[in-house]
Amino acid sequence: MRKHKWRITLLVLVVILLSIVSSRVSPALPTAQTPTISIPSDIINGSEGYVPDDVGADISPEPVATPVPTPEIELPDVSIHEWNLRLVNNINVLSKSFAPDVSEVDNGQYFDSRAVDALNSFLDGARQNGFSTYISTAYRPYSTQAFIFNGKASQIAWPDGDLAEAEMQARKLVAYPGTSEHQLGLAADIIDNSSTTLVAEDVEEMPLLVWMAEHCHEYGFILRYPKDKEEITGWYEPWHFRYVGVEAATFMMENNLCLEEFIDLYKIPEA
Repeated sequence: MRKHKWRITLLVLVVILLSIVSSRVSPALPTAQTPTISIPSDIINGSEGYVPDDVGADISPEPVATPVPTPEIELPDVSIHEWNLRLVNNINVLSKSFAPDVSEVDNGQYFDSRAVDALNSFLDGARQNGFSTYISTAYRPYSTQAFIFNGKASQIAWPDGDLAEAEMQARKLVAYPGTSEHQLGLAADIIDNSSTTLVAEDVEEMPLLVWMAEHCHEYGFILRYPKDKEEITGWYEPWHFRYVGVEAATFMMENNLCLEEFIDLYKIPEA
């Protein structure tokens, strides 16, 4: 009996001893904590433009700046419906009855009274720079234009040609009645006193015309039919100057525009 009790006591002591040893060898479990994730700033703000899947929903790249739109050309504050910007060409035709109020200028020619001072200043500016000036043609009424055109067509058709075909050919040489800016009263063909021809290639280097082409905008004029715009206007005339006003003329000069191109800038595009 005593031997049995001793064995039980010994077993209890062994269990107690093992419990003590186990507590010293196994460290206590740490308290649970949320792990800290270190994310490089070049990924958060990154050039790749994305957030890694394991970063978390509350971390996002900095917004990309909205691109600044290309600024539009600032157009002059003018109305293309004003008298000085009226477009006359093969599409925009003046009626037979159109006749502006005109005043006499040099060489017995006439010019729109509202712009006659500008023309005189333009001519004076050329003279002050040592040039002589001569107005070959300024205002021309419808009847005069019709007479000139019909005469050219008849000349082409004579003696046995077809008049309708001759008129088509004449249109390439002389403005059809109603399509000439001279009827508008705002155009002047200007050459020097020594010139005897109006052939473009013969006079395009004339010092007077070179000066006028460079300075016409200062007086409100444009070279209406320049060589590099012939496909648009239909004409090349280095002597033909048209009044449009200083603001519009300066803008056209600075942006290398003919009158057709300038007016198109003001048209509202179709939706």
